[in-house]
Amino acid sequence: MNLSSGPATSNGTATATVVADAGVRVRPPVVDACSLVYDDAGWRVYLNRLGENAPEYLDVFSASFCRYFGASHTAYRDALALRRQDAVDVLLPPGRPPFDLAAHLADRERQGVTREFAMGSPEQLPDGRTVNEWLLETVRGVTDRVQVWAGLSLRDPADALRELERSAAAGAAGLCVIPFLDGTDPADPRFSPVWDAAAAAGLPVWLHTGHHFARSHPSGLGSWRTVEALAARHRELLLVAGHAGWPDVQEMLLTAARHPGVFLEFSSHRPRHMPKPGSGWEPLLHHARGMARDRVLFGTSTWVNPGPTGSLADELAALALPAEVVTAWLSGNAEALAARAAGTRAG
Repeated sequence: MNLSSGPATSNGTATATVVADAGVRVRPPVVDACSLVYDDAGWRVYLNRLGENAPEYLDVFSASFCRYFGASHTAYRDALALRRQDAVDVLLPPGRPPFDLAAHLADRERQGVTREFAMGSPEQLPDGRTVNEWLLETVRGVTDRVQVWAGLSLRDPADALRELERSAAAGAAGLCVIPFLDGTDPADPRFSPVWDAAAAAGLPVWLHTGHHFARSHPSGLGSWRTVEALAARHRELLLVAGHAGWPDVQEMLLTAARHPGVFLEFSSHRPRHMPKPGSGWEPLLHHARGMARDRVLFGTSTWVNPGPTGSLADELAALALPAEVVTAWLSGNAEALAARAAGTRAG
């Protein structure tokens, strides 16, 4: 089957088009609901944050990192065995070309990506700016293509609230939180002012949910129970369950069925593996025509499955799903979520 990207209709929920005479199925446009857009300084901050708070990730995903950055896996493994910073240097050696926003957008266009939700971080760069600030400044002129979801740390509720307010004032369209990096429970009542502020500002929250590899923190941080507690307590808050709470996909889907502000996003997992027995994704596919139809977003996590975004979208389009479901999952639901949040901000 030959798949290619085609234009969306104005409501962002057009069905995939089949060109009968040529036998060509036109893949709908793509919204990447979990994207990482950094320069090398930002990537260093990202990798060091992982290394300091969840060093297991630099080990478990060593092959993915090396494929993404074009580095020698052997050299990386040897360096990681000695010192974490040496391994980061293997991934990001001196002389790499600087980040080029125009080239990035051109690649997105080639992949059929019409918009991406770029996840930020409150970590500080060498020039004194936070990653959030760098990202907001860098994409200021292309916010129709790249929406910044500012990263928050929940180690201190007051700091998180200040970062939210600064980022919202600078144009952030959403927020992202990774509980296992902070070792804190987002459902702790201490953070209620943060979630109330997010809801009032029309900022959806992408929350890392489900399995993680940080052995120093409990596996339950960011579970479906976390999402259930937040959604029940903060009824106007829009929540995106990053990685869909896998392996507890059914529980997360049922949580979304109970709360209209909850969405599932399946980045880090390849669509082609979803139909396999034991994948854990059976509930999502089983309910694709029903309660999952309008609640699922497509995302990549950028480096986890290195390769063209279009290829991952093609894998989803190749599943035995109705065309309207494919379109909704690839872009329609994300566009609807973005419009819903923008309406709150405008109001």
